[in-house]
Amino acid sequence: MGIQTISLESASRIMTEVQIDRENRRIRVRFADGQAGWIPVTEIEQAGPPVRLNLNRVELPNPYEIIIGTEEGRTIEVPWDFARGYCDPQFQEREREQARQGQAQLGERIRKLRKQAGLTQKELAERSGIGRVTLSRLERGDHSPRYGTLFALAEALGVSVTDLLVDRTRSE
Repeated sequence: MGIQTISLESASRIMTEVQIDRENRRIRVRFADGQAGWIPVTEIEQAGPPVRLNLNRVELPNPYEIIIGTEEGRTIEVPWDFARGYCDPQFQEREREQARQGQAQLGERIRKLRKQAGLTQKELAERSGIGRVTLSRLERGDHSPRYGTLFALAEALGVSVTDLLVDRTRSE
């Protein structure tokens, strides 16, 4: 019958193991899909407000974050995506590409809804209180809008924000 592989779709987000190398001040993280890598402790310490980490207080309480104690007695959380960036050289590029695709899809939906409403870019921009150039950039997928902009566009088009973000015709 052969070999069948069943993959967990979110395995790139699920951390399964953490190893602490106190001597070299680094943490090794392994993900459910087998990807693994070392994070220099200095990178974690410098990612937010300056802290000094206590490598005797490291936990993996769930698959999405590492909790590390500080010398000051507090704790910090290291999210899965921060760790993944150190373990997987292609992760950040894949994330950027997904963001670009999302922006392009959103732009297509805005354009489609605008045309269905029989509006020009200028008319929709005026109704929503945004600039026509901004609307053009959104429709081309060159720009990622703030929530307020999405809300204004949805209101001007007579749809919900969800209708802007989710193409319901593809899921049917």
